[in-house]
Amino acid sequence: MRLGERILDYLTTTSAHKIGLMYLALSVVNFIMAGLMALFIRTVIAATPPATPTSLVSPNDYYWFVSLHGLAMLLLFAMQAVVGMANIAVPKLIGAPDLYWPRINALSFWLQVPSSVLMWSALMYAYQGAGTGWTLYPPLSTELRTLGVDLVLLAIVISGISSTLSGINFILTITRLRRPDIKMLDMSLFAWSILAMSVLMVAALPPLAMGAVMQLLERHLGMTFFAPNPDNPLASGDPRLWQHIFWFFGHPEVYILVLPAMGLVSELVQRFAGRRAYGYTAIAVSSVAIASISFAVWVHHMFVAVEDWITRVAFAVATMAVAIPSGVKVFNWVATLYGARIRLRAPMLYALSFIGFFIIGGVTGVFFPVIPVDLDLNNTYFVLGHFHYIVNAIALAVLGALLYYFPHLTGRWYNEGLAKAAWALWVFGGGVTYSLMLAAGALGMPRWYAAVPTPSLEPYALGMTVGSWMIGAGAALYLINLLWSLKYGRPVRNPEDPWGVAKIGLPDVVKPAAEPEHVHTPWPAIVGLGTLPLALGVLNILTAEPTSIMRGLTSPSPELGWGLVALFAVLGLGWFWSDMVRRALVIRSLNGGYVHFELPKPPSVWKDIHATMGWVILSEAVLFLTLISSAYYARITLYQEWTSAAQSAPALLSPLAIAMSIALWSSSLTASMARREFVAGRVGRFYAFLAVTMALGLFFALSQFLLEYPHLMHEGFVPTASIFSMYFFSIVTLHGFHVLIGLTFWAFVALLTRLGYWTPKRAAGVEAAEYYWHFVDGIWVLVFLTFYVGAVNSLPPPAALHA
Repeated sequence: MRLGERILDYLTTTSAHKIGLMYLALSVVNFIMAGLMALFIRTVIAATPPATPTSLVSPNDYYWFVSLHGLAMLLLFAMQAVVGMANIAVPKLIGAPDLYWPRINALSFWLQVPSSVLMWSALMYAYQGAGTGWTLYPPLSTELRTLGVDLVLLAIVISGISSTLSGINFILTITRLRRPDIKMLDMSLFAWSILAMSVLMVAALPPLAMGAVMQLLERHLGMTFFAPNPDNPLASGDPRLWQHIFWFFGHPEVYILVLPAMGLVSELVQRFAGRRAYGYTAIAVSSVAIASISFAVWVHHMFVAVEDWITRVAFAVATMAVAIPSGVKVFNWVATLYGARIRLRAPMLYALSFIGFFIIGGVTGVFFPVIPVDLDLNNTYFVLGHFHYIVNAIALAVLGALLYYFPHLTGRWYNEGLAKAAWALWVFGGGVTYSLMLAAGALGMPRWYAAVPTPSLEPYALGMTVGSWMIGAGAALYLINLLWSLKYGRPVRNPEDPWGVAKIGLPDVVKPAAEPEHVHTPWPAIVGLGTLPLALGVLNILTAEPTSIMRGLTSPSPELGWGLVALFAVLGLGWFWSDMVRRALVIRSLNGGYVHFELPKPPSVWKDIHATMGWVILSEAVLFLTLISSAYYARITLYQEWTSAAQSAPALLSPLAIAMSIALWSSSLTASMARREFVAGRVGRFYAFLAVTMALGLFFALSQFLLEYPHLMHEGFVPTASIFSMYFFSIVTLHGFHVLIGLTFWAFVALLTRLGYWTPKRAAGVEAAEYYWHFVDGIWVLVFLTFYVGAVNSLPPPAALHA
């Protein structure tokens, strides 16, 4: 295949294998960028005299390097690497022909490209202001007048959408597309870890994306969710809210990355020990336990900010508890190795190093649930040492797995000597660097400084720098080995089983029940890459607002912004026309001759459409609950301000609001009737009930945006008037936007039904639209009770909660 044909093949592919390779390639690019920043940071610290400003780099550039190093390593490199390995390995290990949604899988990858471009583009605006740190804490992030912060926030939103789609895709692939004879408790341990990871992605990524949107609204529309407002105390926010949102994502994010690494290590340990894992069920169940407990530990990152001792102790106990299932895995790995004939090939060395690094990272992590110790170590290098041991362990697992799969992917062997040399440099350099971080942190060395504060800490900084350069040398040697082996590596004799592990009952490739049929389409790439101009369009619109923090520093063009948004809408419609409408026209031309082929699937109490919409709705529900729970949090922490704001607000429970609500809730009944009539074959009555459903939904949306909003704003109840109005307008508008999405969904379903794509015997599209509509109506119950009935206003004062 010629180079041009190969490039076109990858640009249009929907094959999980090729998409996985592209994920890995993109992760390598981001790793190199973030790694170079790490080396530069360490070199600056080592070369700068103690307690003096550095002359090697401007303060703005230095803090942008620190910020982007952390963000890129976690949200770009590590996430892309584990999702790439999952794309390559999971279908092969469970006998699936591909991922459940091949086109959506391709879209998920292409969304990562604009996300990476936007994040790195923030460096171009370092001259406008310093970086915020990788945690993006307000009020610094909401008050810095630099477009770099906006680009990072937009990158987080796009990356969050990509990862959420990937999570749903992997869940459906593992539960609905694995080979029917493979039971859940006979499934690959890596598949178990990816299943647990995917649930975390669906539940943890939407809150971060919503938090990023809230920061954008604060920066450009004046809706102060996070920052105090001295000019209008009734519109003041709480900076700790962002910490809750960020760490509710942040700690599960660690397990989103470490669970796949654990799964890869489980597979490598079995294969190089020559036996199945000891305690298979315990290892599998512990992945689920880790994922479950990880949502109950986020406040241990905030012990300095949270003063309530009941809260502190509860989260300290949960943090200690998460170590138990992690310990179960380590125990079973060691038991698997005990007495085995271990082959110490390079992949196994990386896997064993993961275990060592993970144990050190885990043991040092146990210090933080001890509240007095946490308060002392919180802002020191001890945190960096603990965290880098964990992240480095994740990298070692991925590197080992990539070496293991290299013969499968290329048909050639890597150079074993170079692989072991790279391993030695990486592991020794990492051990030196992170151990010195722990030691310096115990001595009180603070984070974020561009120079050590006292001469006594200078040897530690120098040692960390030497260790970091050793890691860099190991990474360079590893990449050189792979590139050299692509062309000159020794050919593999048995490409199906290069490691000879099938004989111990652990085949690397399980043949699927049906051979995959990969479709080539350019639309995932077009729409995915189209989010880059979409993001720039949104940024043009936001910065043109008179309330924007960037007012006077940029020359935005709102006309261009709306044009770019319209362009993205056209691209989305183009994909719908190409993939759905044209397919419907083909089916229609066959005049009943079309036969839908259904893959053999494992038994389930849920139909596929129920499972699919269930996970989609869960991700949307978490999005809403993030914003609604933030309103209740603001009510408690800003009690007096909220009370005063609510008392001065106009009455929300008006006849119009009641009529709108009745119309929307009634549309759920007509939607159910429409689906029942369609399944029964009464298509004419289906269209009638569908028309009523859409009319009621349209009445709700138009009444809200054209009647209710103008009336409230005329009364002085504008979005920026108070903390109460901010949450009211943001939550109600988010719901109204979803009503419009639901109406669009129904319109597409009606068109495809008219064209013959959906039929009474194949009614999944109609059922999906109905379930989504019920979700939108159900969310309105919560919104209506919260604001219109006033449930949020009836909460007792904070002191009464502990009475």
